[in-house]
Amino acid sequence: MMRTRQGDGSALPEIGPWAPLWRVVMGTEHHGTRYDIDVDLWDPAERVRLYRDGRQHWVQASPARFVLEDGSRIEVAYSTLGLKRAHLVTAEDEQRMLEPAPGTGERWRADLDRDRPGVSRLIALLSWTVLVIAALVELPQLVEQIAGWTELFAFTSPASAPAWVNAVLTIGGVLAGIERALRLRYNALIDD
Repeated sequence: MMRTRQGDGSALPEIGPWAPLWRVVMGTEHHGTRYDIDVDLWDPAERVRLYRDGRQHWVQASPARFVLEDGSRIEVAYSTLGLKRAHLVTAEDEQRMLEPAPGTGERWRADLDRDRPGVSRLIALLSWTVLVIAALVELPQLVEQIAGWTELFAFTSPASAPAWVNAVLTIGGVLAGIERALRLRYNALIDD
């Protein structure tokens, strides 16, 4: 894990129209100070940049833990397709998720949840269902492939699907995972 290093003082960059494809910006007000995190999901070093009142204050690799002056901390952690955690934890151990910035995919998903809760629940149910079905169908096939390559054990998958079904499940699984990441829903069994 990268140690915390001092930020360069640069301003928090604007969120462009294509930024939701690779960038997460979330923030909160805490004791009169604005804190924002900026994450480039395509950054192989998984750096998390913390901005204080709009200026880069600290940089750390995920999982990041920035300790604030009052003993509170901002905790941020990557998942495969987005963030699995972005919280302010007070010195009293109260936790509050950071708010997605306008123009981000996470904000779009939060607004959909607020404005159209029925549609939001349906999308959430569909994404969870697709992930579970993809895991149940594709994992046994993967184990069978590994068994054939390594010859260390024998295994025959109870589920065998044509290539086009596996392709559809893979694409659907990735899209469902992205949807869950936009909501900061994370379960180690189905999301990583």
